[in-house]
Amino acid sequence: MKNIIIILASLLVSLQSYAQTRQLEAHEHGAAMVMMAMEGEKLHLEFEVPSESIVGFEHFPESDKDRMVFASAMALLSTPSNLFGIPDEAECIPVGINVSQTLFSGESKHHEGEHDEHGDEHDESRSDKDDDHEKVGDHDEHKDEIHSEFHASYLWNCHHADDLKAVQTRLMKVFPRIEEVRVQWIVGDLQGAMELENQDGFIRGWN
Repeated sequence: MKNIIIILASLLVSLQSYAQTRQLEAHEHGAAMVMMAMEGEKLHLEFEVPSESIVGFEHFPESDKDRMVFASAMALLSTPSNLFGIPDEAECIPVGINVSQTLFSGESKHHEGEHDEHGDEHDESRSDKDDDHEKVGDHDEHKDEIHSEFHASYLWNCHHADDLKAVQTRLMKVFPRIEEVRVQWIVGDLQGAMELENQDGFIRGWN
């Protein structure tokens, strides 16, 4: 288990370093970022996507319907075979799954926007010039509107990693609001990037 954790940590460092060269535009609805790394027998897949593209909303689930949609999405995301197709001949066994979302932090960000708005209203009472500040406050409130994302990370042990020629992504089929998948991959000393717009697109290019 310690070896798996160490390897996973090294893969995460590699992914984050490479991701800096071509980042996903800030919170773009309909676009998902997938990062893949292969090191020895370890395959790591990680992706991030706006909540709107997964569940259709970005606020904290309040209604029964929202909670059901949210729970269904979490269940789908917790089963990697729903989202990615790995060749049987590679004999990859899932050994790590982590799914999270930022809805709580998004709600907190919204409250910060409201606080800024009240501060600008208080300034307005002191001088006419502060009308400009109110406009800035309104702009800040819009800028601080709720945004949230889903993050998922998966780790496999692949007994025949050399037979892993491609990985199929089913994200657009499972979550139809996703219109584009942007991929960054690292396999050994090789790395690459690609964009997928097909529901059954394949991540490939290292062999």
